[in-house]
Amino acid sequence: MQIDGLSAALGGFQNAVNRAGQAAQDIASSSSRETGTQDLVKPLVELKVAERDAEANARVIETENKIIGSIIDIKA
Repeated sequence: MQIDGLSAALGGFQNAVNRAGQAAQDIASSSSRETGTQDLVKPLVELKVAERDAEANARVIETENKIIGSIIDIKA
């Protein structure tokens, strides 16, 4: 049973959530200023990348949970 993968996935998921929050904050503050759309490109891309990272880490967490569940079923 390798907990390292689960720990890495949980850390990666939290990191993605933090990055998404920062990107959302950048988008919100950019819309309150008188700026062009160019200022929105970077935070929008970062928001999408953070979303994909969160999805990937969530899949790893789901897989780890299934593996742990299978191990528990086998041992029971």
